[in-house]
Amino acid sequence: MEKINLIRKEFYTTCTRGHLLVRDTVFYILELPWRDNLPNISCVPTGEYEVVYLPVSSSGKYKNVYLLRNVPGRGGVLIHNGNIVDHTHGCLLIGLSLTTMAGRIAVANSRTALFNFTNLLNQKNFTLQIANG
Repeated sequence: MEKINLIRKEFYTTCTRGHLLVRDTVFYILELPWRDNLPNISCVPTGEYEVVYLPVSSSGKYKNVYLLRNVPGRGGVLIHNGNIVDHTHGCLLIGLSLTTMAGRIAVANSRTALFNFTNLLNQKNFTLQIANG
């Protein structure tokens, strides 16, 4: 199973941003800040996770997403599209670049990023290593 690294690089009171390294391609991740791993309001703890492809999320809201398995004390943690921290409830938002939107920290081109990420991985499962950089 392929191993992918997420290196968190920017820590703010409102969010966390990092680089997701897939072979020679860099994607950007936006998460909530660390809040003691509380469901829906915290970023994911550092560690290693099995990640599986889902054609549709269990809620039906998101298509072509990835689910992080065995996140301690949490469930339903996805890698999905979204640009600002309001678009996540403890999930990882993927983008093609770092930006601001209406003065807020964000990732850009999220739908394209998710499409490219899914195609690059050929919808295969992988191992995600999350570390603070």
